Amino acid sequence: MRRRDALLALPAWPMFARAQAAGGSAFDAVPERIAATYSDVRSVVVRHHGRELLEHHAAGNGADTLYDVQSVTKSVLSLLVGAALGEGRLRTIEQPVAELLPAVHEAEKAEKAEAAEPAATTRAGLTVRHLLTMTAGYRAEDRFAPAVADDAAFIARRPRRAPPGNAFGYDNLGANLLGLALEAAVGERLSSYAARVLLRPLGITEHAWDMGSRGHNLGFSGLRLRTRDMARIGQLVLQRGHWQGQPLVPEAYAQAAVTAQNAGGAPVGLPYGYLWWVAPQGPEPRVFLASGWGGQLIWVHPGMQVVIAITCAVSAEANRRGHAIGLVRNVLLPGLQGLPREGR
Repeated sequence: MRRRDALLALPAWPMFARAQAAGGSAFDAVPERIAATYSDVRSVVVRHHGRELLEHHAAGNGADTLYDVQSVTKSVLSLLVGAALGEGRLRTIEQPVAELLPAVHEAEKAEKAEAAEPAATTRAGLTVRHLLTMTAGYRAEDRFAPAVADDAAFIARRPRRAPPGNAFGYDNLGANLLGLALEAAVGERLSSYAARVLLRPLGITEHAWDMGSRGHNLGFSGLRLRTRDMARIGQLVLQRGHWQGQPLVPEAYAQAAVTAQNAGGAPVGLPYGYLWWVAPQGPEPRVFLASGWGGQLIWVHPGMQVVIAITCAVSAEANRRGHAIGLVRNVLLPGLQGLPREGR
């Protein structure tokens, strides 16, 4: 089953009528099911109404293991953009990227000079919104040399397949460009900014974040987190950017980030918000998720008040098998069906 089809097969609402077995937990059998059927899964945390119900780690890992979350990094980057807006470091998501990165300004100027029909081809007008929604129009490159991953000039001068804002195109280097723009706006590396405005306020004390050869944290991937901390990030967005009564991300931004901004597409095949994927159907507010290659997942169901964080082996085989989504659909959601409808 393709990843999009697997996600759409997930039930939109729980059936709470079934009671849990007396004296047992709905999740007692999860470790056994993972070992038998979902062996790519390395860890899982389930939260319901803000309370942790389950934390499991495969042998050799533990609660303090920092897992490579792959493209879940992008969704955390989105929240940092929101935090920068809240602080006034960014004026608006319509702010031109050229105002933040001279390399983008130079690329736009060069393209205007070279274009036979500037209105149709110019890179001018690239905004933060375009990078958040993967509509910057660059011709995406699945593979690129580490030496240019955080080189703003190289990223900004790539060929274009469409003008900004015209079409969705999943683009890892575009996320790196957004990370560089945000670093310029806040005046510090993403890792330290994240720790100050997002992670420490959430109680997240440990993380790691890969850098490119030029010393910038990568926007598309490279973040390492504990699984329980992935779940806290999902909980923050579920709570519309608030944590313990404090707004870490502006509420309007937090809601817009997990609202479909365009139809999206590959690799997940779902509508896209601001670097978050959004379910295309079901009651509002819809299920939303951060998804990383191999099966790294923050899956949030607002109607159920459920947050699920999963890490998997980082491999092409794990990516193909989709054990994270299978675990959610076939094991975790059925286990939640017997829980009381707190807060509803």
